[in-house]
Parts: sequence; C-alpha cells; structure tokens
Amino acid sequence: MKILNKTATNIFLRLVALAKENNGYIKLDNKKGVMPLIVEKVEEIENYEIYSLAHYGTQNGDLMADPEMCFLLAQNDKDTIVMPYSFRNDYMGIDQIDLFIENGKIKGIRHKAVAKNVAFANTWLKNIQNQQLI
Repeated sequence: MKILNKTATNIFLRLVALAKENNGYIKLDNKKGVMPLIVEKVEEIENYEIYSLAHYGTQNGDLMADPEMCFLLAQNDKDTIVMPYSFRNDYMGIDQIDLFIENGKIKGIRHKAVAKNVAFANTWLKNIQNQQLI
C-alpha cells in the first residue's frame, strides 16, 4: 500500500493543524499569483478522517477543482498514515475514488491510481509549502 513520503506527510499534517485551528477549514492565499488553497475536513469514516486539499478556478461562472485531492488520515499512538483517497480535476473530467472502506477497514484499493496520486501528492505538497509559505 502506497502512502505519502515523510516530507509530504509532515506538510499535510501542518495543513491539517491549521484547518483544525479554524473549525476544520482554512483558505490559504499568499496573494502572489498562486491559486488559493482550500483545506477542509470533509468526513470521518470509522477510524479515519478525510481531508480535502483543493485549488479552484472558474469556468463559465462554475467553480472548477484544479485539482482537489482527498486524503485519508489514520493516526494512533505509533503511526500516522496519509494516503490519497480520491482525485478530481474538473478541467480534465477526472473524478475518482481510489480507496473503499467498509466497517472501518480498507476493503479495496485501486493500486495503480493510488501510486500515481501518491507521486503527484508528494510533489504537490512540497510546491504548496513553497507557494503558501507554510
């Protein structure tokens, strides 16, 4: 099972902490020509929290995800695991769920999609850190 690398996990956890300080939602906008980032807790499924990280644009007056990734966060005393749950890019017509949870356990994984999204997220989170100055 692919999970985010340590650097990306730490960046993600800082973003989650910022959102938790603001009732589960925060909009980061450094006003330097970079799209704002929305971080939001969207769901709890059994033992997991699901967080959305998204950039949004508009097209013909409609809000468009560019992209939105949801991440599964599982924490206990020993481990913190962060892995992509879903990926959406409205401009490309992509909207996919890659993990399937049943009775508090991951029952299905689209392994190739998760691996691709982990690679993307590892890079994207480093870019977010640099762009949003977190």
